[in-house]
Amino acid sequence: MDDAVSVAELGGPVTELASIARNTVLRPVRRLELLAYLSGGFDLAEQEESGHAARVAYLAQAVAERLGFGPEERRRVIYVGLLHDAGIAVRATRGPLGGGAWVADRFGLDEAVSDGIRAAHERWDGRGRPDGRSGTDVPIEGLLVGAAHWACEFAAGAPSPLRARAQLQAAGIKDIEPLVGPEIAAAMVATLRDDTTWLGLSHEDLPRLLGQAGVAEGRPSRRRVDQLAAAMGEIIDAAVREPGRAARVAALARQLAVCQGLTPAYCDAIGIAGYLLDIGQLGVPRQITDKPTILTVDEMELMRRHPTLGATMLEGASGFDEVASWIGAHHERPDGRGYPALLTIEELPLPPRILAVADAYWALRAERPYRPAFSASEAVAMLQVGAGQQFDPTSTDVLPDALRLLTSDVEVEAAG
Repeated sequence: MDDAVSVAELGGPVTELASIARNTVLRPVRRLELLAYLSGGFDLAEQEESGHAARVAYLAQAVAERLGFGPEERRRVIYVGLLHDAGIAVRATRGPLGGGAWVADRFGLDEAVSDGIRAAHERWDGRGRPDGRSGTDVPIEGLLVGAAHWACEFAAGAPSPLRARAQLQAAGIKDIEPLVGPEIAAAMVATLRDDTTWLGLSHEDLPRLLGQAGVAEGRPSRRRVDQLAAAMGEIIDAAVREPGRAARVAALARQLAVCQGLTPAYCDAIGIAGYLLDIGQLGVPRQITDKPTILTVDEMELMRRHPTLGATMLEGASGFDEVASWIGAHHERPDGRGYPALLTIEELPLPPRILAVADAYWALRAERPYRPAFSASEAVAMLQVGAGQQFDPTSTDVLPDALRLLTSDVEVEAAG
């Protein structure tokens, strides 16, 4: 893929398209590299501080390395750490522990990773959950991640990072042994007393550091970006109980971009943003996202955090700075009355305006507790009425054509 895109290639007036005519976005990545950033969504769902899963994964693999684990084993430990509480995001339908294994399967990870996730809350002494397994019956990946989770939770509850470090470094093998057994306990104590460990845990871009530590990952792949984004979209849909929504938004956004003459590279990037558009909603309390009636003002303010949460999570990922900014702006409006930054059409790039139309169309087409679903023609008409104020006028103009051109694999009905 050619990352350099010129205004002339994009077509249209310079004033309209200059903001997206830069060095571009979607570069090949390794699965672990991008998943380390996406794991922030599971932190949001768990109401944890951002980076919790990455810290657990980093500490668990550091202990695994001290124990002499090989590259493939350490890679597996990192994945279990990143996804150890991923089931919380989709617990409404699958349970928090079974849900984690389902998430791992969506990301194309093997059964050993799923088993490790399910065992991440088991204990050596048999007093863990969900199965009360003990000793060597507990997968070692689960024990390592369980020990790392304990240490990270302890540090998060301490009055200061320095106090947490001092208290954890004072821990003895006997303190940790009931959790993980004598061998892992000894390795954990030694790891916590190593300055390198603390430098890594406090690294300003820990997901990137984890990606670099991800041995046995193979070469970066552009196709992997598509796969991971689609899988994360499916997980987001499971969390908000609207199956297939992310795929529909991504497909329509991409087709809207095609109809406006954007290059394949930018059309693909806009489609990826469509899959991840609502990743920040994982940080909105479930009682708000599931509320069957109109939200209160305070609840709406919490809901309005989700574009910023999503953008912040993804902005450090290699090549995702543009996609992150589009996600952060997809609830802005041409008339300047959107959120979070009240941007006007002159300040708002074309991609988030496209994404807003795709998102709103499928919101109107979905049934809600307080209203029935609108038909395709009704939804198109409503968006066109809002053209120039709430929605981008060019994108609403081409909406009927974009809908007709969509493929049937996302079960789209043609407009009108």
